Amino acid sequence: MNFNDKIVWITGASSGLGEAMAKAFNAAGAKLILSSRSVSDLQRVQASLPRQEIPSAVLPLDMRKYEAFPALAQQAIALFGNIDLLVNNAGISQRSLAIDTPFEDDLKILETDLIGTIALTKAMLPHLLEQKGQIVVISSVMGKINTKYRSSYAAAKHGVVGFFESLRLEVEDLGLNVCHILPGFIATNIARNAVGITEEVLQNSRNAQGMQADVFAQKALKAIHQRQKNVYIGGAKEQLAMLLKRLTPGLFDRIIKNQKVT
Repeated sequence: MNFNDKIVWITGASSGLGEAMAKAFNAAGAKLILSSRSVSDLQRVQASLPRQEIPSAVLPLDMRKYEAFPALAQQAIALFGNIDLLVNNAGISQRSLAIDTPFEDDLKILETDLIGTIALTKAMLPHLLEQKGQIVVISSVMGKINTKYRSSYAAAKHGVVGFFESLRLEVEDLGLNVCHILPGFIATNIARNAVGITEEVLQNSRNAQGMQADVFAQKALKAIHQRQKNVYIGGAKEQLAMLLKRLTPGLFDRIIKNQKVT
């Protein structure tokens, strides 16, 4: 895969899938704009990129401060003169029952995972249409299924699926691709940072047993390079769950209700 001279803006780039994709894009020749709330973590990622000779930049971003995104988008474009790919990766997960989740936490998840992602995409949309570039959104299998302990997270990811799959229909004939990637369980720190997480739940988390983040990154870059549309990356169980949900939703609910989904 060759991303030489491509300029890629990655949100949530300070850890997990964002960090893994940043390293993979850099190794493939891309210039990077790395964004998240933590400047120190972004600088750590930037210093760990395998090809230090390729320019990269750190641009702090808080997904909940979306009123600042139009100006921030122009700032990002000015760093290297244009942007070819926007990778919407920033997000926060959930490990709590709806009745136990304060509304402030519901709002935090929805603003971070859905509203902020839409806002940043719309701020960048005119430029990306002009570039005939690509919008990448890292969603989740939770955008296609439902489980316990994920009420607001599932709501946000279902919204992401609806928005970006509709957006694709509007822009693909104009030369702009929307690559929608749905990860299954990936071995990252997403559970540790989730809303409602407890030490007991964390010890039983399935994320640590999932696909390695660097393996995910290589599969994701291949899909992005090929300008694919809807891509699932993960284990067979999550893929089966999506199939069951689509074909036999009643059976899916009976099975998933008693599954461990931490």
